[in-house]
Amino acid sequence: MMRTTSFLFMIAVLFVGCRLTDHSENEGVTTDDLTFPVSGYEKVDAADLPKIVFDRTEVEMGRITQGQRVEEQFTFTNEGGSPLVITDVRSTCGCTVGKDWPKGAIPPGGTGSITVTFDSEGREGMQHKTVTVLANSSPPSTVLTLTGDVVGPKPTN
Repeated sequence: MMRTTSFLFMIAVLFVGCRLTDHSENEGVTTDDLTFPVSGYEKVDAADLPKIVFDRTEVEMGRITQGQRVEEQFTFTNEGGSPLVITDVRSTCGCTVGKDWPKGAIPPGGTGSITVTFDSEGREGMQHKTVTVLANSSPPSTVLTLTGDVVGPKPTN
């Protein structure tokens, strides 16, 4: 009896938790915006697919004083034939964050940008940080890279 009650309680908590998930950041995107014109059985012209092309994917930050925050902007163009939708921007750790990317569909020929911030607090030495951009595009994921040498804070007299 106790097992059944515990099991039902866990199901109820899971159900309520899933219903309360905040999806507000993707409010402007609908399934109509997502274009995946490919099935496993038909050939498709690559020009019809969304294609994300960044002006650069790597940034050398140089020497950074520990505690300094560096912000870089990565600009991209949709060089494909259908609307591009960025579905997520993921970082490898909490010190590097991708933010401020377009939440709606980017038409063919349209441009946008993603801001990436690196916080060097508590870091020292060579740093190689990445952010992965996921989209309904060719390629489906693009890795943006920040590298730099974090040096200790200047001594105070």
